[in-house]
Amino acid sequence: MTETTDQKVQELGPGRISFGTFLLKILAGAAGGIGGSLILVIIFVLASSVLSPITGGLEGETSQISPIFTFILMMMIFLSSTVGNIISTWLLALTERGKYTRIASAIYQVFIISMIIFVLMVPVYFITTISVTPYAVALHIIISAQVSALILEIVSNYRYALVGVYGITFSILISAGVMFGLAGVITSPQILLFAALPIVWGSIAFVQSIFTILYGWIARTYDKDFLSTQTVYGSDYGKEVEVEEVPETPKVKDEEGADFLRHN
Repeated sequence: MTETTDQKVQELGPGRISFGTFLLKILAGAAGGIGGSLILVIIFVLASSVLSPITGGLEGETSQISPIFTFILMMMIFLSSTVGNIISTWLLALTERGKYTRIASAIYQVFIISMIIFVLMVPVYFITTISVTPYAVALHIIISAQVSALILEIVSNYRYALVGVYGITFSILISAGVMFGLAGVITSPQILLFAALPIVWGSIAFVQSIFTILYGWIARTYDKDFLSTQTVYGSDYGKEVEVEEVPETPKVKDEEGADFLRHN
C-alpha cells in the first residue's frame, strides 16, 4: 500500500530537477544567449564602417532613422536572436532528455516562428524614431525568446506545458525589469544590446526551473496536479479528456490484394 502511494506521489507534478541539472539549465540558457550575442558582435564589427557615419549624422530624439541603418539593425537582431534561440532551445533540451523528447521538431518550429516575428517587426523598425528603436529591439528579443521557450515546452512536454507557460511568463517579466533597470544605469546602448540575449535566456532557465521545483513540491504536498493539462476546472469538471482518433488510412489496391492473399 505504501509503495502504491509513493508511486502516486511521484507521478504528481513535473519531474524533479536535481541541483546539478538546475545549474546546467542556467549555464545552457546563458550559453545560448552568449552564442547569439557573439553573432551580434561579429555583425556589428563588420558593419561598423557603415554604422558610424549613419549614427553620427542622427541628431535629436525625434529624428527618423536611415533605411540603411534600419536594414542593418534588423539583420543583426534577426540573425543573433534566431541563433541564440536555437542554441538555447537545443542546450536546454539536452539537460533533460527524458523530458524533452522532440528536440528536432521544437528547433524547426523555433526557426519558423523567428522568421514570422521578423516579418511582423519589419514595419515597426521602419516607423520608429531614434529614441524608440531600443524599445523595438528589446521587444523583438524578448518576444522571440519567450515564444521559442514556449514552443520547447508545448512540443516536447505537453502534459506540463502550463507549468512552462507560467514559468516563462514570470521569467520574461523579471528579465525585462532587469534590462530596463540596467538601461537607467548603463549609458552605452551597445553594452545593453550585447547583454540582452544572455540576460533573457539566463532568466528563462533560472526562473522557470525555480517555478518548476516549487510547483512540483506544491503538487506533491497537496496531492493535486493543478497545472496538468489533464486537470479540469469549472464547467469542464467531470468531463473525460477527449482523445482525438486518427482515421485509418485507406489501403490502396495492391495492399488490399495482398491482404486478401494473406487471409485466403
